[in-house]
Amino acid sequence: MLNESEMRKKFADGFDFPPLQIRLGERDAVLQKDDDLDAILDVSADDQTFEFAAEFKSRNSPRIFEEALTVIQRAAQRRQMLPMLVVPYLRESQLEELQQRRLSGIDLSGNGVVTVPGRLFVYRTGAPNKFPDSAPTKYAYRGATSLVARVFLCRAAYESLGDIETEIKTRGGSVVISTVSKALKRMESDLIVDRTEAGIRLRQPDKLLKQLAESYSSPKISKTMTLRINSLPGSATGQQPTAKMPLEKLFLSNNRMVLSGVSSIEKYAVMGRQEWPVIYTPNIDKLVRMWGNSVEPTSRFVDFELRETDDPTVYFDLRSKPNLPYASPIQVFLECSAGDKREQETAIQVRDLILRELKV
Repeated sequence: MLNESEMRKKFADGFDFPPLQIRLGERDAVLQKDDDLDAILDVSADDQTFEFAAEFKSRNSPRIFEEALTVIQRAAQRRQMLPMLVVPYLRESQLEELQQRRLSGIDLSGNGVVTVPGRLFVYRTGAPNKFPDSAPTKYAYRGATSLVARVFLCRAAYESLGDIETEIKTRGGSVVISTVSKALKRMESDLIVDRTEAGIRLRQPDKLLKQLAESYSSPKISKTMTLRINSLPGSATGQQPTAKMPLEKLFLSNNRMVLSGVSSIEKYAVMGRQEWPVIYTPNIDKLVRMWGNSVEPTSRFVDFELRETDDPTVYFDLRSKPNLPYASPIQVFLECSAGDKREQETAIQVRDLILRELKV
């Protein structure tokens, strides 16, 4: 990753940004070390040259982007210059924002927007990122660490890191304070949460759901088994199982079990029934031994499926109806978002439910 000094050097002998040529300006030499500008750049097009006040940033998170634009606009206005942000890479959404705000910004990968109102407009996009950010963009939104992000969709405001850790434990998860801190820094950088003296509050629930969905990967499954129900615990002797028999009779309170996200849809949204219910558990063999003759493995006439996983996200924030553990609405949303078209449509219903129940 380049630092700001290294970025500045790239403009000393001229930086090609077709059809423009950009270089350190003549007045750049008068800048002091404690100046609020990083550089003065001359942008040349044909026989015209325009002077820009420039801000260099070696990283480009949403927060850095937003704050840098505010800083450079003020600095440029004081000097009666045009403002320009320079970063290693600009995302398409950032290019569009620059265009809408009639501001200039370029990256060292070859993308950018250069605007001189009424005289010049250049928009370049499509160049790949030559300087991938070493910061783990998906770290806060994937795997066990995502419990920090997910808990903000259960409750929108917290007093401290310890308060977040306690809430995660209350909902069946476990994350150490250092992980909570690292995840929060990423979420702050992405403008998803705000941290002030008053506490920590969710800022953009829609964006958080989107980040979780984009970073989601299915739980790692170590073993699967499809089973048929012979008789349910508590059934009368000789009673045959029927479709109306409640699945919760198979659930054992002293064993970790939960319906998968897709199999939990009926609690939160409307969608046609799946082929058969799927149950997550950390130990399939233990469950099958405890059920005894009530069930038997089969590949025909399947009543339900077991999937063995230790992934803590699937067991987080379980819901019951009345004794059947359903996956959290967040897990339902994520699994459906990663599914087929019908499931993706259902994910929208669940997303709306999460946002309605969340008081930001």
